[in-house]
Amino acid sequence: MPSLSAILSVIRDQGILKLPRLAIDSLKLLDFHIFEINPGDMRVPLPVPAGVTMYADSLGRLKRAREKQPGLPNEFWRDKLNGASHCATLELDGEIASILWIYDHPQERPIIVLEPGAAELTTTYTLEEFRGRGLYRALLWFATEWALHDRARLFMVVDSHNQTPMKAVGEVGYHEIGVIRRRAIRGHKFRVAKSDT
Repeated sequence: MPSLSAILSVIRDQGILKLPRLAIDSLKLLDFHIFEINPGDMRVPLPVPAGVTMYADSLGRLKRAREKQPGLPNEFWRDKLNGASHCATLELDGEIASILWIYDHPQERPIIVLEPGAAELTTTYTLEEFRGRGLYRALLWFATEWALHDRARLFMVVDSHNQTPMKAVGEVGYHEIGVIRRRAIRGHKFRVAKSDT
């Protein structure tokens, strides 16, 4: 059950008046691109901006950051909202700036069905005041490298309107294995076994 702080964060981020518009938008058909990366597929490391420190498996660190910054957006509360248990975080000059969540099999995912040994990297979010500095790409590369140490396959699902991750996944070494057209909140799922040859 989500904590009161997490629920208030969702309402604060979206606003009560925007909720009907968000509900309507969630009914639109979107193209979701499925990307995969395996050990050995990673490209050369991406540049890390000055002042950046990244942490793997950093849920404990995130909880401490939320106590210091209680107004963080709902993307920083996925452990409370939907049971996420792994995340990587990025700090800029000691202040939390970006997060990436990792969901392992057998966790239920809205768009992809994971198999044993697979995980989905998702809900990467950079605070608005830190955007445009290459933090997203740096954290995606870092989290992918870390997650591949004990997982055979990693996946990302990106909707076609989200241009930053559409570009960044290729820069890290992910390759597209399929597209699924559906509504964001409900629809059929992509089975990762489809990508097997």
